[in-house]
Amino acid sequence: MFCCKCGTQNPDDANYCHDCGSSLYREAAKHSSDQSTRDEVSRQVETPQDEEQRRLIDELLPIDQRPKECHACGRRNNLHGWDFGLGKKSSSARAWGGTALSIAISAVTIPLIGAGGLQLPGKSTRYQVLRLRLVLCDSCWDGKVKYGLHPWWRKATQLGYTEFFDAKGLKKLKPKRK
Repeated sequence: MFCCKCGTQNPDDANYCHDCGSSLYREAAKHSSDQSTRDEVSRQVETPQDEEQRRLIDELLPIDQRPKECHACGRRNNLHGWDFGLGKKSSSARAWGGTALSIAISAVTIPLIGAGGLQLPGKSTRYQVLRLRLVLCDSCWDGKVKYGLHPWWRKATQLGYTEFFDAKGLKKLKPKRK
């Protein structure tokens, strides 16, 4: 089971994410047969972004995850795994803080030493990222990792998660903390 907020893999019987503490939607829905629990899950969805995540969960959870069998053939031995992510751009912004600081420093250093410098604004992009793991057996892995074999790949890309992150790229991402 993967947390929909931060992407951390959790045990199947967990009710909350072990990394970020978020309630795991699948467990709440799976164990709820009464209307009150369903209402509680519905109340947790407050923003359009949360609504989008809930829709994503509803569409991806029925797709088989098969964490301990080859995603291509279903074998359960001699398995190899690769972490990766699929992202969807949620926002872009220019970071003007460094530019403002360089202008302020230049205003002081130019009259004093005759030199200054201007730092142009950087660009920061935020992504909603699905953290996934591809599992292949020895026979299906021919030296090339075929990420498109992951059961969620097709549906996730149809939902707009088209930015690919390999394991190194995932490590560079900074999680959004509330």
